[in-house]
Amino acid sequence: MDDYKRKLNDLQQMNVKVLQSLSRMIMSNSMSGEVIAKQMDDYLCELENLCIASRVTLEKFRREKRITASIEVNTRISELCGSVEVTNEGWLHITLNTLLPNCKRRISGYIGDTISRLVTDYSYELPYFDKAFMAIVEYCNMENHNALDNDNKGWKMIPNALKGRVIRDDTQFDLDIGLFTKLSDNISCEIYLMPPEDAGFFMDYLSNYTA
Repeated sequence: MDDYKRKLNDLQQMNVKVLQSLSRMIMSNSMSGEVIAKQMDDYLCELENLCIASRVTLEKFRREKRITASIEVNTRISELCGSVEVTNEGWLHITLNTLLPNCKRRISGYIGDTISRLVTDYSYELPYFDKAFMAIVEYCNMENHNALDNDNKGWKMIPNALKGRVIRDDTQFDLDIGLFTKLSDNISCEIYLMPPEDAGFFMDYLSNYTA
């Protein structure tokens, strides 16, 4: 019980940092887009780190896991975060109900942790690739994007979350990566893992996409 209380106090301190970041945004009178963006990134990073810490910490103290409760929790996670499936072609397909974060400044491990949990909660056998092609497709428009420049998109935590579980390694000799964007009013991020020889079929599929 003492350890449980200590962990809760740690989470409370993290929550204080979240509130402080939010307070700085409220009290700021700056009209600079750069300053506002930094304040937003600080707040989101603190909030996402609190979310991850809460996930990990509180799960350790769960005394029992009822099957029905577990199903309800996993259903909510899927609705809020995304889903995992293996396609008829044997590809791993992960849907995230959000876009990649802007990594120009601060970035948390929220996306990587979410993917790791979605894969862990998948009830069926996952494919495993010694060599793979990974396609990351964002669906957004000019108003609801997080980053226009590809080099500002935080995608690197995705292969890290899948390494050793779905792909053997993420070196340039083992993993080919494609980053794509399609215009859509409904935001999401689709991640596909497949054998390298299937990349051509996937590109045909993507080129025929219409919003």
